[in-house]
Amino acid sequence: MTHRNDKTRFWTILAAANIATMIYPVGLYVQADSSDKQLFATIVLVGAAFLLALTDTVSVLVAYMQ
Repeated sequence: MTHRNDKTRFWTILAAANIATMIYPVGLYVQADSSDKQLFATIVLVGAAFLLALTDTVSVLVAYMQ
């Protein structure tokens, strides 16, 4: 039973961290008032998504290999 509880807690924390990390880039994109700022915000958003995908993959592999 605790094994299932640990996995639920892991996914909850991972989802909360992803949401918290993406708040700034999305806000930056929404508040962009020129095309240059929108381009920069898009690059930041895509970069953050790529880094999150990479760290999420490593986190899931480490969590399920234990």
